Amino acid sequence: MACGVSSNKKHIQDFKKDFKFNAYCSCLLKGYNDKNITSQITRIDKSFYSPILSSIFSDEFKKIGLEESKIMTNDSIKSINTVSEAMIGKKIQLHCLNFYNSKKLDSITKLNYKKWKNLKNIDSIVNINNPGL
Repeated sequence: MACGVSSNKKHIQDFKKDFKFNAYCSCLLKGYNDKNITSQITRIDKSFYSPILSSIFSDEFKKIGLEESKIMTNDSIKSINTVSEAMIGKKIQLHCLNFYNSKKLDSITKLNYKKWKNLKNIDSIVNINNPGL
């Protein structure tokens, strides 16, 4: 029995780690808001591509990226009269790293794990969205 519990716990931890990383990647890519930069990053760094989670949670990752990008833009605008001119602008990596470690993302991940564990036919969902797999 202990092995089953241990295996299930690892499965949950793996999902949370992978989901949070995908949310972090979405935060970065939407934060840069530049198709040339994002296409270069995703071409070079394959860790930005997760066919299974991206197939199932694509809309959620887009929503996360857009929401965090808006927060970064607003923070950047607010900084105009409060910091030196050299410090004005979005701090994308810092914001996304803080988001990755946040209780907010932990809560989002927990909600989406509930969806994940209730999914049926994960393989068919992934195959529909990624026919080449």
